[in-house]
Amino acid sequence: MCDTVGMPGDDQPSADDVERAEALLAAWDEGRGTSKSQLEIDTWGDATAHGRHFDRFIRSTLGVSTTRPSKQTTRIESLEEQIRGLGQLPIGAEAPAAEVQTQHARAACLEATRVWNDPTTRFRAGAFSLLFVAAWNSLAIALLIRDDIEWRETDESGTPRVDARRVEFARSTSDLIADAFPDDDQRGLRANVQYWIDIRNAVAHRYLPALDAVVIPKAQAGLLNFEEALIAGFGQEYALAGGLTVPLQLSGFRDPSVLSSRKKMQAQLPLDVQALLARTDEADPDLLADRTFQMRVAFVPVVPASGRNPDAVSYFVRPGEVPTELAEALDRYVVLPKFAMSGRPNLSATEVISEVQRRTGHRFNTTQHAQAARQLGTRPPRGEDDMTTNLRFAEYITSFKRYLYSQAWIDELVKELQDPENFERITGTPPKPAGA
Repeated sequence: MCDTVGMPGDDQPSADDVERAEALLAAWDEGRGTSKSQLEIDTWGDATAHGRHFDRFIRSTLGVSTTRPSKQTTRIESLEEQIRGLGQLPIGAEAPAAEVQTQHARAACLEATRVWNDPTTRFRAGAFSLLFVAAWNSLAIALLIRDDIEWRETDESGTPRVDARRVEFARSTSDLIADAFPDDDQRGLRANVQYWIDIRNAVAHRYLPALDAVVIPKAQAGLLNFEEALIAGFGQEYALAGGLTVPLQLSGFRDPSVLSSRKKMQAQLPLDVQALLARTDEADPDLLADRTFQMRVAFVPVVPASGRNPDAVSYFVRPGEVPTELAEALDRYVVLPKFAMSGRPNLSATEVISEVQRRTGHRFNTTQHAQAARQLGTRPPRGEDDMTTNLRFAEYITSFKRYLYSQAWIDELVKELQDPENFERITGTPPKPAGA
């Protein structure tokens, strides 16, 4: 007679079921032991299930899945992740409330980053603070919904409060953040969000361009916090952008007010805003040293080779990715001068190859170019991850997974490759005439 002990549908598996399931799972050994069909025959006398009986029993008793998704299933899941990464939902999918809030949060943060990086923006700090706080508000709600924690305002009876349109009131952003990020090691994150809430409340309706440079360390820390919290809470597919490690990409600043001291810039601001910033500056040392509260950076004027306007730039380094020689310096403001160049690398490999071939007279192809870049230290050695190694010559654009090169790199290649012996040493192949 067929033994039906442990069939799915029992409210709670018995000790005998658990013991049997563990023995069956061990005998199957992830496909390396006895087949599922044979185990079904031996255990239940069932020769018709072809593994399905075994799968249901193990899943319902131990909560362990013994099925492997097909390649098509995996492919569909991958495509759905890509669609979600673009801020959309797969056709026919219903969005849970947490996912709706997550997409709102992501869209608001991307818009905040776009506003900040737009060179024509005149209302940078104010607009950024409005959008950035909205992004954190939605992300906190999404996390609380996911964890089944109340995010709405309620009356004394626990009933959510609603407005005349029956729309539910959310609790304040500060309260939502406190509940969504309660851990001790998230103190800097909470303080950073509160900083932007205060900025929004104080300056969102005033034009204060001098504030832009003052808030950069908090903006950079906040964006990195947001990216990490989004991925940790809902997965890599919700990342702001593939490989995005520095959302605020700061280029040259030529406004004299930016090149003046931080205190001098703050002195240009209204007294109430100065008081707000002073409260932050007087925070305890542990918070000021917390890189989730602010990324430390300073601006240094550098006179380029052209002798024209002084320039300044800041580069941000993630904690945990700090070169040894800079580790101690990160406890202070890190000062890195910009290379004396007219702009960031903006030439494609094809443009470089064509120009080098024209100027040297040697045939020059993509393989030789890649080898030369590695040999001369402009790209990492073969087998290592792509990254920027010498910004004067090339920059790796993570969002496009490609390198862009500078005019200085073309000049360097022409100088090095004109000599036939150097050409063979650097590219690994002897030179041939370009027209051959």
